[in-house]
Amino acid sequence: MLGDRFEVVVVGGGHAGVEAAWAAAGVLGAPRSVALVTMNPGVIGAMSCNPAIGGLAKGQLVREIDAMGGLMGLAADASSINSKVLSESKGPAVHGPRAQCDKFAYARAVQGLLNARPEICIIAGGVESIRVEQGRVYAVEVRASGTSTLRQLSCQSVVLTTGTFMRGLMHTGDDRTPGGRHGEAPAGPIASALVSLGFELGRLKTGTPPRLRRASIRWDDLEPQWGDDPARPFSELSGRRDAALAASSAAPSLDRFPVLAQADCRQTRTCAAAHEVIRANLHRAPMFTGQIESIGPRYCPSIEDKVVRFADRTEHGVFLEPESHESDWIYCNGISTSLPRDVQDVIVRSMPGCSDAEIVRYGYAVEYDMVRPHQIFATGETRRLPGLFLAGQINGTSGYEEAAAQGLVAGLNAARHARGLDGVTIGRDEAYIGVLMDDLVTKTPLEPYRMFTSRAEHRLLLRADNAPDRLTARAGALGLLGCTGLGEARRRALSERTGEIDALNRLVDAARVDGEPLAKVIRRTEFSLGHFRQALPGASASRGAWLTVYAARRYEPLLRKQQADIRRNAASEHRPLPSDADYARWDSLRAEARAALDKFRPATFGQAGRLEGITPADLTLLSVLVERHRRSGAAG
Repeated sequence: MLGDRFEVVVVGGGHAGVEAAWAAAGVLGAPRSVALVTMNPGVIGAMSCNPAIGGLAKGQLVREIDAMGGLMGLAADASSINSKVLSESKGPAVHGPRAQCDKFAYARAVQGLLNARPEICIIAGGVESIRVEQGRVYAVEVRASGTSTLRQLSCQSVVLTTGTFMRGLMHTGDDRTPGGRHGEAPAGPIASALVSLGFELGRLKTGTPPRLRRASIRWDDLEPQWGDDPARPFSELSGRRDAALAASSAAPSLDRFPVLAQADCRQTRTCAAAHEVIRANLHRAPMFTGQIESIGPRYCPSIEDKVVRFADRTEHGVFLEPESHESDWIYCNGISTSLPRDVQDVIVRSMPGCSDAEIVRYGYAVEYDMVRPHQIFATGETRRLPGLFLAGQINGTSGYEEAAAQGLVAGLNAARHARGLDGVTIGRDEAYIGVLMDDLVTKTPLEPYRMFTSRAEHRLLLRADNAPDRLTARAGALGLLGCTGLGEARRRALSERTGEIDALNRLVDAARVDGEPLAKVIRRTEFSLGHFRQALPGASASRGAWLTVYAARRYEPLLRKQQADIRRNAASEHRPLPSDADYARWDSLRAEARAALDKFRPATFGQAGRLEGITPADLTLLSVLVERHRRSGAAG
């Protein structure tokens, strides 16, 4: 058996895997310290479903990933063909930057960035088993793609990011095909390996819509949807070509990415006649016949699910979105389906502009295995097996952005574990990333988890615009920025941004509008960002700095209140619970509370308070019992 030694092995080349490898490389910094194992290196960074990044709450995640040194924002900016900030008419707290991307350019950008890192070694193959000794991971066995050759990769940490490939099964009508996405085989052995290690697995579903040939659509008959001009980038580095960046080993990859021509999307809709056809064929729909037993995403439902759940609706909006400048495929955003092909033909051709549309790939659903996330810590590390980390859809989430955020956290902590350092968590009051990780370890997902702004109780603080101010310095302290020119460019960008914000704030404090302090006028409902810029005609700053100062001053009283709430609750939020507590034997707690504590094993009182079945009275009693437990342990 061939063998190699790495510090961290990342399994999977999707959005979680590439961020995990990138983050671990930044922390470790040594050549060939990270192995990225994937069945087909040519599809690393592939956009399996909609080639779009960001959106409501998801855009905040991407901005945070970028602020912490990740690559998703850079790749999205390098491949954007239609960028728009969603909910821009509402307050800055819910602005959601989104980019329709060229899926081929996006994958090239990701691969180019990874290939520029000497720390990362890409290995083609599938993981057959995880090797464990004395209760710790020490290696994985990889079968080289297309061969019977086994290769052992020795390591201190493993990050599993299996996406939809773990025992993946695709459904279109009665047709069932093993695979994690169209044309790619499932990953079977890894599921058996996890079960043998004692992990509890679950089963979830996701889906994708049909793709159409653009030339077969009456494109000009439909309402155009253009992006913003100028577009608001995800990354603080996009557009920067300073000396620090030019000196970076990754700079050639960035300089190769031209700004792509912008494309228009079009809007159409389903109709009542098509809904009747769907209802008449529900007996052929896998999710209604029992062929698919797992649960799909409630907030991104299939068209057959929409027709059943919203029976009074006679139409549903559908966005026709180009997948690339290099192909004529159009993604039908809004009609994800696993209905038979003949029914999909009727649905598509009943939509305005699509009466002669050619379907180049039919929609399908994918069922796949996941690991129930009460078995991980908020660091991404599994409770059962030190050194094994999970990220992405394997934890029950849905979406590129949620996967990438988990990958960053898992990669960071896998690298720290390999160096003998303690794990790092991100708080709910620090980032949407923290909200995501906390939700995963305190709730049992019955459907794929998706991030929403409503999940973040501190969303006024956690805006897309201020992500660098919140996270970049911390990322630098954790080593995530690495020692490359890219890291230095991020530090420089933050320093310049901080200077601009400070200068704007001084001007705000001194300025008056119609005799009143600008700091007070800015809070008026009708006072827009445009009015703010007009009030300071001589000021010069980046668009991002203007938006952050405007939002911070506009929300100032509410922000002070949220910060006071965070300080008041900090002691309880971060107060640790004993890792060795035998909650099942603490009979004075209610049975429901004992069961929840025993299952989720919360790390802090804050996490315990967010568990289903835990009441304030339970927390009060738990505090007494924990103190008693500690005294008895100290006495022993």
